[in-house]
Amino acid sequence: MLALAKFIIGSLVALVVLIPLAIVLGIVGLPVLAILAVVALPVLIVLAVIGLPILLVLMATGALLAIVFGVLGAMFSIGIAIFKVMVFIVLPVLVVWWVLARLFGARERHII
Repeated sequence: MLALAKFIIGSLVALVVLIPLAIVLGIVGLPVLAILAVVALPVLIVLAVIGLPILLVLMATGALLAIVFGVLGAMFSIGIAIFKVMVFIVLPVLVVWWVLARLFGARERHII
């Protein structure tokens, strides 16, 4: 019960402090945001003229690399699946077959 009361009092104190702080930041932050938008306009224009083609080339390169690594990942996962089948199914069957062949198979005669 004491923990619940402590949580409620802490929440109320946090609201009392944070709500006025949010109002002050909203009042101060909006003009700062407008100034930053005006300052960022030349940067956006340069990015649109010079950087956009470079950005498109980088996006195309990233897409091609994603396709290549996707196909390689698929092939790798298929290889891992085949390896697991070989180790956990085929190898035990071959070992049992080899042991049974040695135990119950016909004896080979070695002629020297």
